[in-house]
Formats: sequence, C-alpha cells, structure tokens
Amino acid sequence: MEIKADLVAVNGNIITMDPEQPTATALAVKSYKVLAVGSDEMAMDLVSTAKRVIDLGGKTVVPGFVDAHCHLTQKGIRSSYVHLHDAKSPQEVKKRLKREVPKHEKGQWIRGFGWDESNWDEKRYLTRNDLDEISKEHPIAIDRVDLHLASVNSMALEELDIDLDQDGVEKDKKGKPTGVLKDIEGLYDNIEPSEKNVYEGVVAGNRLANEVGITTAVDNAPAGYLRSLRRAERTNELTARMIINPPVTQIDHLTELGITSGMGGAMVRIGGAKIFTDGSIGARTAALSEPYADDKDNTGKMLLNKEDFSSIIRKAMENDIQTVTHAIGDRAIEMVISSFEESSYTSKIRNQRHRIEHAELISLDQIRRAASLGLILSMQPNFVGRWQQKEGLYMDRLGEERVMTMNMFKAALDNGARLCFGSDGMPLGPIYGIWSAVSHHNPKVQLNVEEALRCYTMEGAYSSFVENIVGSLKEGKRADFAVLSDNILEVPPNEICDIEVERTILGGKVEYSNPKAVG
Repeated sequence: MEIKADLVAVNGNIITMDPEQPTATALAVKSYKVLAVGSDEMAMDLVSTAKRVIDLGGKTVVPGFVDAHCHLTQKGIRSSYVHLHDAKSPQEVKKRLKREVPKHEKGQWIRGFGWDESNWDEKRYLTRNDLDEISKEHPIAIDRVDLHLASVNSMALEELDIDLDQDGVEKDKKGKPTGVLKDIEGLYDNIEPSEKNVYEGVVAGNRLANEVGITTAVDNAPAGYLRSLRRAERTNELTARMIINPPVTQIDHLTELGITSGMGGAMVRIGGAKIFTDGSIGARTAALSEPYADDKDNTGKMLLNKEDFSSIIRKAMENDIQTVTHAIGDRAIEMVISSFEESSYTSKIRNQRHRIEHAELISLDQIRRAASLGLILSMQPNFVGRWQQKEGLYMDRLGEERVMTMNMFKAALDNGARLCFGSDGMPLGPIYGIWSAVSHHNPKVQLNVEEALRCYTMEGAYSSFVENIVGSLKEGKRADFAVLSDNILEVPPNEICDIEVERTILGGKVEYSNPKAVG
C-alpha cells in the first residue's frame, strides 16, 4: 500500500540529536510523527504524493526545543502587563507606568513586570514612594524579572492584605514598609486572574514559545491552571506540548487521586511537584553559607527547613511523584542533597527523576553527590548570559571567587550529572541560552554547541519522562522541529545569539513562521 506523507521537508541540514543518525537532509511526517529521516533521495518517493512539501533551502533544522523550566502560562498572562524589561532607569519605569494611568479606572490594578535594577546606573529597587508618585488611586504592583521580588504602592499594600510583620516585608528605619516585598508566599492570592485570563494566558504563552522554537514547555503553573490547559487542548489551541509542575501544596490531592508524574497525553502531562527552598540572587534571598558581598549581614532566606523538606520528598517517593526543587544558594542545595542522601528511598531517586532547579551555587563536591544519587540538575544558561559576565549582577552580589564556581555546566557533565536546560523566561529563548553556555569565558561553565543543544532537547525530554516521544528527530517520535536562519554548528560562538527561528513545526504542522524570513 502506498504511504502518503502529510509533510516532506527536503534540502536541509538536519541535526537529529539521534546518535544512530546524527544528520540528515530530509524528513517525512505522517500522523504527527516522523515517518522517515534520511537523504533527499530517500524522500523522493514520498514527495509526489505528500500533502505538503517544504524546500528547506539548505537551512538548519533542530529538534523542537524542550524548555525544562519556565512559567509559560504566567508569561502569557503578563503579556498584557506593562513591559519593563528594557527600562534603563527607575525614572523610565515610572514614566511608562504613568502612561497607563489614564487607561485604568480608579481602583483598577496596574501591573508591570520584568524590571531589572542591575541594568541601571541607579542600582536600587523601586519603592512604595516611587509608585505613589504614579497614582494613589490605583493599586500598582510591578514584579522584578526573577519574580522573587515585587514593588507595590500604598494602595496595593492595603489591598493585598498581607501580614506586614512577616519576613520578606522590607521596612525603613522608622519601621514602615518600603513597598519592597521579597518571596512572600501567596502574595497575589487576593487578586488571582480569572479563568478567562488564565485561558488567554495559556494561548498567548504557547505562541510566545513557538516564536523561539520551543515545542515542549515544562510549566511551573500555579494551582488551578490545569483546567484552562485542558480546555485549550480540547479546543486545539495548544501549539506547544505542556508538562505541568503543580505546586507542592497540591501533593496530597495528587496522592489521593493516584496521579503520578508522567501521566497524560501527547499535549498535556503531569510533571513534578514544585518545591521552593530559597529565593533568588537578585533579591538577595538565595540561601548562602557566606554573606552577600554587597550586604554583609545577609545570608539569604531558607523557605523550608530540612525536617519539612524530608517529609515532602518521602511522601513524593512513596507515591511515585517526581520533585522539582528550587535551590539556588549553596546552603539550600546542601539541604536538598543531604535530605535525599539520608532518605530511606535512595534507590527510587534515579527512576523517579527527582530534580534540583537552578543549582547555581552548587559546588564540585555537591555535583558529584547529586550525580551519584541520580538527581537531575535543571539549570538556566540564560542566567549566565544575563548576569554572570565579568561585570554582571552576580559579581556585585557575590564577588569574583564565588562567581567563578557558579553554574558549572561543563563540570556537571564531566562528573556524570544529568543536566537539562530551561530558560525560566529570563529571557524565554533557548538560542540565547545556548549562546550563553557556549560563549562563556569560564571553562567550568562553557559547553560546546552539541552539548548545549542536547541539554535543550534530549536531556530536557528525559527530565520530564518524554524522551521516547520528543527531543530528537527519529522515526516514530513526534515531528517537532525548528528551522533556523543559520547553521548553529558553524557560526562563531559569539554570533549564536543572532540566529533566528524561521519556522516552528509541532507534529508536522507549522505553528510559527517568521515574517522576516518566510514570505
């Protein structure tokens, strides 16, 4: 019987990430899956009857990127907020917010996100006084780029109705809240987005992912978002495969229902329970063993003690639930690794694929211990490109000696650790992350392109139990791939960040075409 392909792509430079066939020039798709991968000659028999044929024109194709750690739905929701990523000063932030005031009725929230004081000459957080200048008749909240710190005005502080005496509420010398809030659990519980907003955020977030070649996203979504994701799946609005890491507060519900990590279908799956043990370097809340270089009395903030963390991972391991634990500072990382070492279920760690998220200040000894246990290191090369340069934020916060032993991707691989990459949305963009890892000046950090690609494809898939369906271009796997403007294996490392995604294909369907590259 003659087989008719849904799509045949020919005349390409295809990097498959399949060790049995690393490169090809053509691939065929049938029923959302890769039908064949090989030479143009192999594909010729399928071209005449194919529903669609794409001439790649010699362009490079890679498997669709797997972003192993992001907040995609929340990023979609925030796409309607005031964008502050490229603001160059507190004054510019205030100017942009001021323009929003006439667009909002009195009492209506004004939200902004993405500001980063490390890019400013005036390296300070925005305060309540700054935002009160914008309006005292609108609650205003603006999230720092890392989402571990928010600045709010007086009206927002009242409406959020949080305990102002809790740790994380910054106060001035008179004991009054400054409006700077660090790692406050449930900060926005009183102003949760509507189900309509969440659904629209799902759709918008998926489109943002497609623009940068992401076809599978591991989404650290708040409780209750799964309903909107399933709705988007039923209405065929999902354009990326979504793996949901529910917050650890939901672990009892998961165990009562018998839900285990990896359950789901082709488009939506359950990942691991998301746990926070500390904060961020930018907010000075990552838990360190030694004080911050620019805050000598501060070693950060542990959000969970060892006894409680050990109890959580015990419950997870007993119920076949993966854990994905945020730990940035060396003190938090040590607590996580030692808790797993002391567990009665160490034999389950590797198969259940428990992960440490970020692991930025992990030491060589801790890398080796994590690798021995089978803990996966889920790290963010995008942070390295953004903040771990010779005069970056991390140098200010930590000093040169500690920065030289941060985010040691190469050391992790050399010592046998499983390493996957995610963007954390800072920025959302695997190519930026690959550039960051490949072009970095520190040999303990720097990877070659093939290693970085693998971390953003096959290793990301492995870390979420989907390595048999995505992560490489191989017969029988889902036909997810991205067409790039340049050969990522041949351009100079410092030019990788200039590569653009020209097309993103999910299951053989073109979900994104770059208008600058595709007519």
